[in-house]
Amino acid sequence: MKNKKQKQLEVLDTVIGAMTSLEGKLKTEGSMRVEGKVEGEICCSGDLTVGIEGVAETKVTVRNIIVAGTIIGDVTASGTVHIESTGKLHGNIQMKSFIIDEGGVFEGKSNMIDHHDDRKKEKDKVLEEVAE
Repeated sequence: MKNKKQKQLEVLDTVIGAMTSLEGKLKTEGSMRVEGKVEGEICCSGDLTVGIEGVAETKVTVRNIIVAGTIIGDVTASGTVHIESTGKLHGNIQMKSFIIDEGGVFEGKSNMIDHHDDRKKEKDKVLEEVAE
């Protein structure tokens, strides 16, 4: 059973339409879809989808991201970065998993977040607390 926070992350609550251009910092606790143009910074606790016509010239921090359009800027995802066949991502990425469909474009550096590193840090913290 999902808790309230998990349900909020799955809800698509923000859409930047094809005829919309936005500059600045965008922050949402839910998920977002970009069909227009965004310049600035996107902080999204949920998932971000950049549609085929969508363009984001921005720094992005998300849970998961699907790129069918274009991103110019660095991306940090706590989960998955997925570049679809029509997608283009020009920038550095940090993520736990990475998918590029045939035809998708990625130019930049990638850094995989180590799943085991997070667990080791948690284990070390517990051991320190027990030792005290």
